[in-house]
Amino acid sequence: MRTSDLIARFMAQRRALIWLGVAALAFVCIAILIARIEVDSDVINMLPSGFRSIDGLKIYDRDFEQTRELTFALHCQPQDVDKLEEFAPQFAENLRKQPWCERVLAGSPMETPEGVRDLQTIAVPLLLNLEPAAFDQTMATLQPEKIRERLHRMRLEIEAGSPRPQFELGLDPLGVIGPALKPFAEANAIEQEQPLTSPDRTLRIFLVVTNQSSLSAFECQRLMRQVNAFRAQANAGWDGGPLEVLVTGRSAYVSEISLSMRYDIVATLGSSVLLVGLVFFIGFRRWIPLLGMGFALLLSCLVALAVGLLVFGRLSMLAVGFCAILVGLGVDFAILIFGRYQQARIDGEDYQQAIATAVAKLGRAVFFGALTTAVGFLALVLSGSMGFSQLGVLIAIGIFFAGLFMCTILFLFIKPDQPPQQHDWVFEIVKKYVRWTVNRPGPMLVFSAILFLALSAIGFSPVPPLRFEASVRSLEPRNSRASQALQAIMAKMPTRWEPVLAIVRARNAQELHDDWQKVSAHWSELQKAGKLKGFTTPAALCLSPVWMEKNRQSLGKVDFQTIRTSLEQTLATEGFSRDSFSPAFKLLDELQSVANPTAPLPDWRKQLPKGAGWWFLVDRYFAKDPLLTTGFATTPEPVTMHVQSEQLGRELAVPDVPMILSGWSYTLADLQPWSHRQLLIISALMAIFDVSLLAVLYRDFRLWLLQVITLGFGLGAMMATMKLLNIHLNLLNVLSFRLVLAIGVDYGIYVVLVWQKTRELEHDVAGVIKPVILAGLTAVCGFGSLGWAHNPSLSGLGVACAIGIFWSLVATIFFTLPAMAAAKPKKWNESGPPESI
Repeated sequence: MRTSDLIARFMAQRRALIWLGVAALAFVCIAILIARIEVDSDVINMLPSGFRSIDGLKIYDRDFEQTRELTFALHCQPQDVDKLEEFAPQFAENLRKQPWCERVLAGSPMETPEGVRDLQTIAVPLLLNLEPAAFDQTMATLQPEKIRERLHRMRLEIEAGSPRPQFELGLDPLGVIGPALKPFAEANAIEQEQPLTSPDRTLRIFLVVTNQSSLSAFECQRLMRQVNAFRAQANAGWDGGPLEVLVTGRSAYVSEISLSMRYDIVATLGSSVLLVGLVFFIGFRRWIPLLGMGFALLLSCLVALAVGLLVFGRLSMLAVGFCAILVGLGVDFAILIFGRYQQARIDGEDYQQAIATAVAKLGRAVFFGALTTAVGFLALVLSGSMGFSQLGVLIAIGIFFAGLFMCTILFLFIKPDQPPQQHDWVFEIVKKYVRWTVNRPGPMLVFSAILFLALSAIGFSPVPPLRFEASVRSLEPRNSRASQALQAIMAKMPTRWEPVLAIVRARNAQELHDDWQKVSAHWSELQKAGKLKGFTTPAALCLSPVWMEKNRQSLGKVDFQTIRTSLEQTLATEGFSRDSFSPAFKLLDELQSVANPTAPLPDWRKQLPKGAGWWFLVDRYFAKDPLLTTGFATTPEPVTMHVQSEQLGRELAVPDVPMILSGWSYTLADLQPWSHRQLLIISALMAIFDVSLLAVLYRDFRLWLLQVITLGFGLGAMMATMKLLNIHLNLLNVLSFRLVLAIGVDYGIYVVLVWQKTRELEHDVAGVIKPVILAGLTAVCGFGSLGWAHNPSLSGLGVACAIGIFWSLVATIFFTLPAMAAAKPKKWNESGPPESI
């Protein structure tokens, strides 16, 4: 028994059994969904694997505390800058009172008494971390004559009215803390180049570390609800003009992205179902089969989602668009099968015979159409991007089950005694077009060839170029408030472009110290040569046990009692109060304690107060693992091109220092060759698969050549349209070309296979053209509905695919059909089989 007859028999005679199996399958899928559903909202996971720059982003995102940092900005009108200066401390204090706030940085810690005191607490470990020669030179300042000379000079400067000695005595009364903090101050130089106040004083920045337990989507949403509630009343006490409170940061982005996913699912799936259902109803004017089609597609989505969760564990935000795409593609099979079933019923066949005829006539075409589409989407696995890999796998699974369900479950929604459609105005129009094209293919062939040749010339021509956008904004939700806040800050502070990250992991503290010493020396040479605008490293905070132990031995030779006596005598001679110099005596006590060989070496991490503003700087450099660190190199110009990232990769590297260069701008520039490769090489592989499959299917050189030309015309017209509509390529929508190749070839397969075996043009060719047109329009609707998505990568992919599929459909109907009629002519004969010429 043929497979088509077996399917027809079960659909006609075992309907209850089929319904039971469908219910069981749906129950299992829903149970898996409830138990395993987990969504990955991380933008980084949308990028391909295998790139060290992307690995660096993931490390920085996962292990560094700075990812819990929010940036607040107050933006006022130019006439209110003085009021902003007065309001800023009040705003900072309100921030500190919030339950979600752990630390606030409203200015340089050096500008506050608390910041100076906090810095003094870590002076001893930083002093011991000096190079031994520099340490000996620094300790020489504690000689009695040096102390007398220093304090006498300070008294004279104070009497002369200079404010500098007061600050110097408060921070470093003995003159040993300054040299210890010098490397630390040099590492902090970039903060001076990128201040917290804009040059025109209309923007003030506040850095906040939150206490959120994780960066999960739900935790970020919870945090941002509290932050937005604070924003709503943050300008209380402000008496100036309009005051804008801006917020940006990782948590803000994650919250917006995860919330936009909910909108994307509802908007894309809802609009896709509505548009596809409208096209189906216009074509067949049947509600019950439309419900059957929707049910089969929903079941296909459930199966694909359940299998995807079992395979991947959790799904990325990009994969949520698969339902809308699957609806637009899976309905193709319903239109083809139901259209042929309708034809069989019009011809007088009963329910079971009509099912067998529909499956027998178009089952092979549905199989190969599903195969090419599934392979096209499975090719997304080659992209290396987890998000697109998941999207490809889910759609491939869904397409397979959609083809199966449309040949089976769809018929459960068709009543056996339902009369066939008596008048089909769509089919009548299609039949007239096919008759005219078959009898006189020349006019349409010439017109379509000229049109597609012109569009292909524009599309494949380097002028105008198809522009490529390598920007992180192509990965952000549209109308993102976090993105708009960041852009506003960047506009006010143009020197604030993103530095290049250099991540260094060491096996022990000494190795970490030695690595950063080498990096700092090398980058200093690059800065002198003008290849770097600036850089900061954690070198000053990376302690060297070897240097510290050697310096401690030198410290053991110091006579601290003589130093104390000399200090007390000098204070009395110069008229200074001993109480005001209590930090100096405390420092001497600490140094004498550390000189004891049995005492543990001091660790600045344990001595720096937890609430100190300096932790903002520390968290910038050190991960949760103190042996995992990062430095920052600022380039003379923003990194936007791959040639810049290549050059930086060569110049910033240091021999024998394992380093990962990263950063969003650097990574996107690094990905440009990958994106071009996706456009050229992978699309070429898909084209080779298509033309090879067509050769096996058609076994006719002329028909094969016509189909290949049609594919080329479709791609050329697609690129021409994108150029004319100023639609740019980005790192992810370049994948649309391979999908257009995979889907666009299906329409040619449906038409050519029927043309080769047709015996009646009216029933076969005209009968398949109508479903192909409807199928193409539903695919355009399915992909086009992604244009509503807030995620630009998802909407960009949908719009590009919709354009490509539209032109592939047009090329099939208006070029392939008349070209076949000219190359393999068949004479229309309504009273009998067509005559081959």
